[in-house]
Amino acid sequence: MRGKVALVMGGGAGTGRATVLALAREGAQVVIADIDESGGNESLECLRAQGGEGLFVRADMASAQDIQAVLQRTHDAFGGLHAVSNNAALGTLSKPLTELDEDEWDRCMGVTLRGVWLCMKYQLPLIEASGGGAIVNIASVSGLRGEYFQSAYAAAKGGVIALSKAAAVEYARRGVRVNTVCPGGIRSGGMEFYLDKMPELREKTLNAHAMGRLAEPEEIADAVVYLCSEKSSFVTGHDLVVDGGVLVRSNVIDA
Repeated sequence: MRGKVALVMGGGAGTGRATVLALAREGAQVVIADIDESGGNESLECLRAQGGEGLFVRADMASAQDIQAVLQRTHDAFGGLHAVSNNAALGTLSKPLTELDEDEWDRCMGVTLRGVWLCMKYQLPLIEASGGGAIVNIASVSGLRGEYFQSAYAAAKGGVIALSKAAAVEYARRGVRVNTVCPGGIRSGGMEFYLDKMPELREKTLNAHAMGRLAEPEEIADAVVYLCSEKSSFVTGHDLVVDGGVLVRSNVIDA
């Protein structure tokens, strides 16, 4: 990806930061966007420490104005855009569907689904004008199968999957590929915080994966880099499941 310009929305921590560093190792100039200014600047420091080139722009993925500002900064600094990972998302507390209030639902949808739509709305024209490239939207196995007590998040991620396929069809002959990565559990700060608060779920969460462990953020980042690169030049509209066997795990027989 040498000579390419990449953008990671939600690049301030976890999988987003791992994706920033993985893209930079492949030679891309990387723009980091995140609502967390401290985390975004820390990712930029990590990027520069490994010899990469990039910049950080504070942005809320639910704000069209912020997204447009990120793309303007990207164009001004590097002259175009070729690869994107839309990584930011917002979940809800675990609770039954009937106990979610409207604000919780709307906040989740506003970032996790509407935010991806807003990102692509403004990213796609710039990528096309730059000669083509790829967008990878981070979905989830929750969007493929639903999730107990996570109805809003599962619905939003399912929407990301369908939205990505629609964009893939629209831009298939315009030089832009659009795919999703669907992770299982990831060993990131958010997951560790969740499991620390509910330690009784740790073993169950690990055991839900056929491999008996969570993904490292770098393992998800590698999948993103593959889908952004020319190694996947004939892949579009695809959902790459990187879940350690969540979808094939049998709860009938303990293995």
